[in-house]
Amino acid sequence: MASFIIEFPLKTEKYQEDILNKRFETGRRIYNSLVNVTQKRYKEMIKTKRYRTLLSSLSESETSDKEIWKQINDMRKQYNMSEYSFHKDVKQMQRHFKDNIDSFTAQKIATALWKSYDRLFHGNGRKVYYKKYGELNSLEGKSNKTGIRIVNDTLVWNGLKIPVLIDYDNHYECQAMQCDICYNRIIRKYVRNKYKFYVQVVFKGNPPVKVDAETGEIKHCIGNGDVGLDIGTRTIAISSQSDVKILELAD
Repeated sequence: MASFIIEFPLKTEKYQEDILNKRFETGRRIYNSLVNVTQKRYKEMIKTKRYRTLLSSLSESETSDKEIWKQINDMRKQYNMSEYSFHKDVKQMQRHFKDNIDSFTAQKIATALWKSYDRLFHGNGRKVYYKKYGELNSLEGKSNKTGIRIVNDTLVWNGLKIPVLIDYDNHYECQAMQCDICYNRIIRKYVRNKYKFYVQVVFKGNPPVKVDAETGEIKHCIGNGDVGLDIGTRTIAISSQSDVKILELAD
């Protein structure tokens, strides 16, 4: 399903900023607690001879490696190294912080950690790290029905109600607010020696077209006609009725 994101500023008061900062810190502690629990399992798993043998047996052939990958994934599940297992772990932790972090936001924290392990498993990461103080600056929900929600241009989350600054004179933002919302993400940014807070709203569907504010014309309008492309290893040549270009893809 197609989706797009728009970031809106939040009109926060000082006490609301204090609560949000506390929740970001709580989220960081939950994340690090999960790292602590899962690292013990991971280290036990990679110490086993069978796991190391399976990894060394991979030949980079999709056909011959299919059965090996199945055994590797089964072994990871045995050691509770799966996104589902992480969700079960975080459920126990979230109960102690339910006044600040709802269960769906806690699940998204667990999912973020699972993605780090997934990158590690597929050779795109070296290590899973703990988050230092102030490093966790994003918390998101799973839908707009529970947890972090947008209701009547207001961010609603566990007792907090914060106005969302939406510019309805802006055609793009106005049209976007007519779309259904998938979920919301609260972002914290350090700007001019203080934290500022924003909400990233993930909408369903295709983004609205952008319109020139002065003329009312659609920006980046798609034209008509044929276009020829010649893609090489280093360059791409483009030819149309109105232009001819050659662009470098890689040095």
